[in-house]
Amino acid sequence: MPLDLTAATDQSLLEQIRRQDEDAFRVLLERHEDRLFGLLYRMLGRREEARDLAQDIFLELWISPERYRPTAEFTTWLYRVALNRAISRLRRRKLLDILSLSPSRDWPDPPASESDRPDHRAEASDFQSRLTAELARLPARQRAALHLRYIDSLSVQATAEALGVSLKSAESLIFRAKVTLRRRLGEA
Repeated sequence: MPLDLTAATDQSLLEQIRRQDEDAFRVLLERHEDRLFGLLYRMLGRREEARDLAQDIFLELWISPERYRPTAEFTTWLYRVALNRAISRLRRRKLLDILSLSPSRDWPDPPASESDRPDHRAEASDFQSRLTAELARLPARQRAALHLRYIDSLSVQATAEALGVSLKSAESLIFRAKVTLRRRLGEA
């Protein structure tokens, strides 16, 4: 009897992927691609760069599935790989900016407001623009910690594991990021 891949755990899908099962890979990709792209987009601030990096990560998983070792949940491992790659790209981008003497200005567009009233829409859009800009100014690890904790709704422990830091370090990253955002946005 064939395995119902949509109900399969990530672990069992990975076992199938190790046997070059394209259907299992497609299910795993569909299950995680949106969240991975969201994390990378928030980290990098560039849609195409985030999309390319997400594709690279999944392609490497297809080519070398043995790189995932089940010492952690698959999502924790996936986020750690993505965060390390994003941080490397940010460092490389910063170096290129320094060398070219032209600062990077390709920040993400603020999400659309949910309110229909023009005054609320303008106010929300202004706040969203400020929030997006301030999030982009946070150190990469603080930005990643906030994303994992509040966008992906991971526990603080899972956030720590994904970042490869201790629980106390993750708590500290989240706390410092929130304090910095409150101060910068004038809501302290």
